[in-house]
Amino acid sequence: MPLILSDAALDWALKHALTWSDTDIFPDLFEFKAISSDWNNVKASIQNINILEWKVRPYRRCLVPKHRFGFRISTQLDPLDFLVLTALTYEIGEKLEAYRIPVTDATVHSYRFKPDADGRMYSESSTYRTFQQASRTICEGYQPTHIVIADIADFFPRLYTHRIDNALDSALSIGHMHAEAIKMLIGHWAGAYSYGIPVGSAASRLIAEITISDIDQLLLSEGARYIRYSDDFRFFCKSEAEAYKYLTIIARGLLENHGLTLQQNKTKIVPIEIFRQKYLRENEKRELETLSERFYELLDEIGVEDVYGEIDYDALSIEHKAAVDHLNLEGILEEQIEEDEPDLSLIKFLLRRLAQLGDTYATNLIFDNFDKFVPVIRKCMEYLLHLDNLPADQKAKLGLKLIDLYRSDASTASHLEYSRMYMLRPFALDGEWNCDNQYVNLYNDSIDEFSRREILLAMGRSKKDFWFRSRKQNLQEMTPWVRRAFIYGASCLPSDEYKHWIRGIDGQLDNVERAVAQWARKHPIA
Repeated sequence: MPLILSDAALDWALKHALTWSDTDIFPDLFEFKAISSDWNNVKASIQNINILEWKVRPYRRCLVPKHRFGFRISTQLDPLDFLVLTALTYEIGEKLEAYRIPVTDATVHSYRFKPDADGRMYSESSTYRTFQQASRTICEGYQPTHIVIADIADFFPRLYTHRIDNALDSALSIGHMHAEAIKMLIGHWAGAYSYGIPVGSAASRLIAEITISDIDQLLLSEGARYIRYSDDFRFFCKSEAEAYKYLTIIARGLLENHGLTLQQNKTKIVPIEIFRQKYLRENEKRELETLSERFYELLDEIGVEDVYGEIDYDALSIEHKAAVDHLNLEGILEEQIEEDEPDLSLIKFLLRRLAQLGDTYATNLIFDNFDKFVPVIRKCMEYLLHLDNLPADQKAKLGLKLIDLYRSDASTASHLEYSRMYMLRPFALDGEWNCDNQYVNLYNDSIDEFSRREILLAMGRSKKDFWFRSRKQNLQEMTPWVRRAFIYGASCLPSDEYKHWIRGIDGQLDNVERAVAQWARKHPIA
């Protein structure tokens, strides 16, 4: 019997991609807008295939910085593969969620499946914030003396595929078609290895959760008082000896059941006073949650309903300007950059809020300390792109600085393809960052498809039609991710020329490329 994905599941998967993106690590894909414009045809092409016979399409994978000197491997799936995995998960999500420790236990606070009409996959009632709140509640009510802090090392990349298979079989029953389809997809993405699921996809998080649900069951059977958020565990104990007991139980369970280990530098037993100070940060005036709450209160006072919307600082009253200034976002950011181990979550928050305010202060700070900002480079580029009040000549000057950093062997950012991709992102999205006399040489010298894709978009945005005209015959030699960028970038060609070229190569295009071409004709890049 074939497995055909439903209209409802596929429609929801596309909504999820358009609203929440396919990943919180890689850039948003223009392909989803193109797919949306030709959705009936693309959806029909997916539904014409038995998902149990689905052929996985090329993904892209690279090292991504976790902190200044730490990395993880992350994967961005092909758009169609992402939609298939997300739709599969949507159709069986309730059964997978039912296999987990109940939400009412207030033990597991991560990624509780509760899809909504806007494409959100997980409940807003179980988050890292509720994880923190639960920690405070247990400390006040249970009054532990010691807390175990335990963090799984390389959780997603090191999950054994056969353990994932077992968890899916247990949650859905052996031979369940959706389980078989997901196992097949993960097996293809893992390739020759027997471990790892894509990092960054929302669907992957639910699969990871059910895979280690046996650890939750083990800990509860041993009488542990603990809470978990994804791969972060906290055990609340009445003595150091009891804390050590549960540390050995989880270490043994992870190793024997999953071949996983705990991160040595993050796993520790701490007295309650240290836990309150360091992990709950009850005495930290700059604690992220407090700063966030103060900011939201200010938005309410100003009358801004969209918490992510722009704020016109110059239009604020003297009182509200004083309130914004009192937050001292710039000063806090400057202090964080001086820290040996800055709070990356706080830095991301500060950049997001400074962008809302149209505050250009951080531009010099970023470029003067660029290597320190590499772990949050995505948020840095989003901040720069959000500054609509930057004059075009200043954008061009900053653009030249980005190109210099991209080319410089002395910059740590230039040695990581993930960073190089984001350093080129402003040119791909905003023509005012134009450094068009650099693009051809950059493309010729580029060593990875992440950079080539962004440069192609930048060349299209700067209307280098002569270049695309000279390279049209090379389309078949490009990788799929670069091909799609070329097709979109080439829409800078005169409309009749582009139309005739697309008609001539229609038989060489797959469904996504065809959707990109049709969408680009209506919405040319230049």
